[in-house]
Amino acid sequence: MSFLKNLNLARVIILGSIVGSGYLAWNGMELQGQLDELRPVFPTAISNVCREIEELSKLNTKLMGDVKGDKLLSQASPESYIRGCADHPSVQVGDVDMTSRSKPGTGGIVDKITTIRPFDRKRKFEHYTIAQFLYRLEADSRQVKVTNIRLDLLNGTKDLDKIPADEWTFDIEVTNRVKEGGSAGPNAATGG
Repeated sequence: MSFLKNLNLARVIILGSIVGSGYLAWNGMELQGQLDELRPVFPTAISNVCREIEELSKLNTKLMGDVKGDKLLSQASPESYIRGCADHPSVQVGDVDMTSRSKPGTGGIVDKITTIRPFDRKRKFEHYTIAQFLYRLEADSRQVKVTNIRLDLLNGTKDLDKIPADEWTFDIEVTNRVKEGGSAGPNAATGG
């Protein structure tokens, strides 16, 4: 009890230091044991893991570059890609009606042909709006090709002396070539 009676700040600091030193010694020996267990495995396992990470990151970079360069591949479906082109600020053709069909090819290749029409068949478009739409369809994807175009003049005049108004409607066919069983979407770049 005399020890506790004569306890002052200096003695409390000394006792705390002794207890802390004991804990640090015990913790250091624990960590040294873990390090001794890992030391034989460390050189081979780390180099293998680093090599695998490097290979996977190169593959990821290549695949992401393929997808980034082709807006069709970054879309969920060809229909959403076409609707995105129709809503582009320089196009603005509005809602479009699409019908799709498949045409089997050789070597496991399928041509997915989509016919695009304005939802409102009486809506009028100027020729440069249609041209911008055609450009957008092919410019943003290497897989989509415009294969057929039909332009109809609306309110055409029978009088050959008059220049008709620049009012058109359109039917456009685009072809998207994919592997059989695949689709144009995020997995198309990997062939899945």
